[in-house]
Amino acid sequence: MPERKSEIEKFNGRNNFGLLSIKIQALSTTQGLAKALDSEDELSIIMKASERVKLTGRIKSTILLNLSNKILIKVAEKKDAAAL
Repeated sequence: MPERKSEIEKFNGRNNFGLLSIKIQALSTTQGLAKALDSEDELSIIMKASERVKLTGRIKSTILLNLSNKILIKVAEKKDAAAL
């Protein structure tokens, strides 16, 4: 099945954050990243540390790519996706 590219309006602080959250959840599901949105406690039970690091890095990148430059500058130093 060919990969489908989804366009999400970048979050800029003025548009609807709730809508962005729903879209990120949907996008993460289609990309096989939904587990990365689970709590750290759940992830530590169901996957190895190396897999967790890789998965959380991918979801963090997905979130960062959907932020406007202004917002990205403010959150780029956050450690993980949960902190975003």
